[in-house]
Amino acid sequence: MNTIPVMIVEDDIRASYVLENTINQHADFEVVAVCENVAEAKIKAEAFLPELVMVDITLPDGNGIELIRSLKSSGFQGAFIMTTAERETSTIEKSIQLGVMDYLVKPIRMSRVLQALSDYTELRQQLSKSAKIDQQSIDLLFRKQTHLDKSRKTPKGIDQKTLEVLNKHLEDLKDTSFTAEEIGNAIHLSRITARRYLEYLEAQGLVEMNLDYKTGGRPKQRYKKLSAN
Repeated sequence: MNTIPVMIVEDDIRASYVLENTINQHADFEVVAVCENVAEAKIKAEAFLPELVMVDITLPDGNGIELIRSLKSSGFQGAFIMTTAERETSTIEKSIQLGVMDYLVKPIRMSRVLQALSDYTELRQQLSKSAKIDQQSIDLLFRKQTHLDKSRKTPKGIDQKTLEVLNKHLEDLKDTSFTAEEIGNAIHLSRITARRYLEYLEAQGLVEMNLDYKTGGRPKQRYKKLSAN
């Protein structure tokens, strides 16, 4: 299976790096182009023909909303996901009207990016299966899920007992920062699994992730438990 080509339009270098690194961790996606402004994005969209574009709204020479309008009017067929700090309802409304697939608010969590990518692949797979689908499948595609498992305390892929072990270990670490690999070694999880649990805790506001640039090479993702106060 060929990977899905992605273009990032983001003028913040650090945010762009984190986004690119996260997307490339997903087996189904590959970043083929990174742009810092509208003009560059228009050129690279035509050159690389990305299937998915991650667009910041505030850019040095314009904004993401106008960029999407311009690309669509020129015949560009890709899908769009917004990545922005803007939370104004008018901006969100414009994004919805333009058919944006998802809207990620900064600071963007890695787990949320991966969720957006997985949602996109699921949509893509469902639409490619047959020419017509039933109402239940349509509802699932539009996230109108009517059959939720209310007995689960954690989302799919997060085991409650493993989460309890992890939380106990984090309590023992107190204010010490750590990597996913260190956590995995400590409680006998793979680095990828440990990262999934840490991203879940990050989404819950229980830990925070920062990039360590003092590594002599690529920045490392280090986590730290947030205090209850």
